[in-house]
Amino acid sequence: MKDSYLSIRSLSVDYQHKGERVRALESVDLSLARGQRGVIIGPSGCGKSTLISVLAGLNAHYSGQVLIDGNPPQGGGDTALILQDFGLLPWKTVWENVILGLQLRKKNPGQIKKTAEAVLEKLGLFSLAKRYPAQLSGGQRQRVAIARALVLEPKLLLMDEPFSSLDALTREEIQDFLLEIWEETRLSTLLITHNIEEAVFLGQKIFVMSSGPGRIQEEVENTMAGEGHLRGRVQFLEMCSYLRSFLHRRENNAAGA
Repeated sequence: MKDSYLSIRSLSVDYQHKGERVRALESVDLSLARGQRGVIIGPSGCGKSTLISVLAGLNAHYSGQVLIDGNPPQGGGDTALILQDFGLLPWKTVWENVILGLQLRKKNPGQIKKTAEAVLEKLGLFSLAKRYPAQLSGGQRQRVAIARALVLEPKLLLMDEPFSSLDALTREEIQDFLLEIWEETRLSTLLITHNIEEAVFLGQKIFVMSSGPGRIQEEVENTMAGEGHLRGRVQFLEMCSYLRSFLHRRENNAAGA
């Protein structure tokens, strides 16, 4: 893990539930190189979102070591987070949502305008700048969430089930779009998903988590990730089948324990 951009060693996280301490994560080890796309999959309740909250600097109550470019997570700065519900403010326009982070960082108006216009143009959203989230399709709202992250020029992009509310075709379209963005930026990315096909399509490194308390049980180097026309190829289907079988075996073992 010495040369990793993201390095996690022996991470454990507890939380209080009805007066009792519950362990969400236990001895998690994970590393991601600079510019690499990582994907985390695992059963519900295995602590995936807890892990993302630690990396985003939203939860400092943990034991173990977590380093992003050699420093503990602090939130903001070089890290951007996209949530499952996109996190858009419904009373603000597309433009207002996208520039919000820049305003909070007290960037000057000229810089905000220049940066936001460039990102909105790149993402095909400039013509929608005056619309509100309710006036957009699911795919358009997801692009706005990505735009709001990209204007901050992060070095690490965290995504927690960002495509789960999209229909299948829109989901694939946004997956392709995310790959296009990555090709341009080489942005270090860590994505949480329940969708195995999505994990294989996007993840250069796939981390499989156990049932809670979550730990990394399998780490897969996926050289196919990001290849054009990957979906439907035999190797793609075989990888998906392997991961699905692995998860089912682990869940059955946990249930029988």
